[in-house]
Amino acid sequence: MSKKWFLLAAVILLAGLVFISCAPDEEAEVPVVDEEPEMALSEKHGGTLRSAYYAPTNLDPAFLSTVADDQIGRQWSDFLVFIDEENQPDESRSVAASWEVDESGTAWTFNLRQGILFHDGKEMTSRDVKFTFDRLRDPDIGAATVGLYSNIVDITTPDDYTVVFQLEDPNPDFLKDLGDYHALIMDADNEDFSTNFNGTGPFIIERYEPEDRIVFTRNPNYWMVDDDGLPLPYLDGMEIIFLGESSAQIEALRGGQIDYLIYLPTEFIPTLEEDPNITVYQTPSNTAYVLRMRSDRDPAGDVLVRQALKAGTNRGDIIEGALGGYGFPGRDTPIGPAYDQFYLEVPEPERDVEKAKELLAEAGYADGLEITIHTQESSPVPSIATIWKEQMAEIGVEVDIQLVPSDVYYGADDMWLEVDFGITDWGSRPYPQPYLDLAYVCDAQWNESHWCDPELDELAAAAAKEMDPDERVRLYHEIQEIFMERGPIIVFFVNNLWGANENLQGLEPTMGLGTALDLRTVYFAD
Repeated sequence: MSKKWFLLAAVILLAGLVFISCAPDEEAEVPVVDEEPEMALSEKHGGTLRSAYYAPTNLDPAFLSTVADDQIGRQWSDFLVFIDEENQPDESRSVAASWEVDESGTAWTFNLRQGILFHDGKEMTSRDVKFTFDRLRDPDIGAATVGLYSNIVDITTPDDYTVVFQLEDPNPDFLKDLGDYHALIMDADNEDFSTNFNGTGPFIIERYEPEDRIVFTRNPNYWMVDDDGLPLPYLDGMEIIFLGESSAQIEALRGGQIDYLIYLPTEFIPTLEEDPNITVYQTPSNTAYVLRMRSDRDPAGDVLVRQALKAGTNRGDIIEGALGGYGFPGRDTPIGPAYDQFYLEVPEPERDVEKAKELLAEAGYADGLEITIHTQESSPVPSIATIWKEQMAEIGVEVDIQLVPSDVYYGADDMWLEVDFGITDWGSRPYPQPYLDLAYVCDAQWNESHWCDPELDELAAAAAKEMDPDERVRLYHEIQEIFMERGPIIVFFVNNLWGANENLQGLEPTMGLGTALDLRTVYFAD
């Protein structure tokens, strides 16, 4: 078959994937809503935003674990505290109209907006907020946020529109913790969070077909208005089509089958930037691809092996070769330059092949070492793995790459938490502490490297409650030194990258999670 006819066949196949709707495998329980009230709408109102991404693995907000999960959750419910594009709390976009903290820094009082409705017409009250966070911190539920919210001693509701959080210790980042992507406000009367998506958000889940797509319709009773006092969102609805190949996602964007795409694979950026119908948005971020080594068993249980693999890695070549230069090499810590003074700015580690061989020999692997790394099929992970494999061969390490779909890597069997070597994509957080609490202290919920360092735990606990900014900087710098010396990760930071139809307006790039663009105010230009 000629290349011309092969490309034509691929386009036809893609169109079929996008426009042919499969029979639903699972029916979502759709909330009952009132008919849209007659009210003035903005001239920007109208249109359905079409996007594409990998299929989600879990839609219960307490157990969201992938980019796809998060992207969907943000559309159908709201946050008590909304974190803005510069990683700061924004009252104007939060369910809480205002908040205050007492002199001790341990009692936080939130005054809720009145009249916010769930999709089924029930009013949201303090009872729902309390229920949401009690659920997220309940060890019996087992959400990923149990550690994040372990500092909460009690949550009380003096009235329907007031919530008080009592903390054990002061927390300088508490407002940002409340904006964690799992912390979508839930209906306290909901009995099945995996099928009943009764939220307060700007869009209502109309149809969920797990193998095909998810369809949203505009929430006619949404509480937010624009600067002119006209109701949001502007869009009539959204549709996310599940495409398991990044190349298919890109072709759908270029071909006009979709209007918007998150986390653009870097190898496609030059082509997209040359397309007059596409606008590429980017910002620096702490989003990272983390090559992690399981440290509770051989071979990476030996710090000498970890040091050898790091010494044999050329981080800059991987940034250029796998990320197209749209990122920057990490210093083998989860804390990147996006965190300003918290970041310990030191020279990039230089590759030292001879040192790597010496360390392997000292660890008992003078004749070489064979390892297997499990990676997602989604770009740019295979390229990272391939370049790293070539670099490791030069130090006597043979790397077998096992590619699996993203929904398998993060799926029910938790492959990403179990394998000896893996590459995991970590979204940006508004400040460094969540990485430590979620993945690197000894008992972390997502400790994929199975690393346990008592000194790190002690420093992380101190940083979490230190109210003095200068002392906090010092603590985070010490933490980074530990990662550099004996940690289990090699980190590659990547810019946040989005692509959109040129007619889509109102997109404001964020330094936070790539999923966190506020779609309430986007619209299609005439």
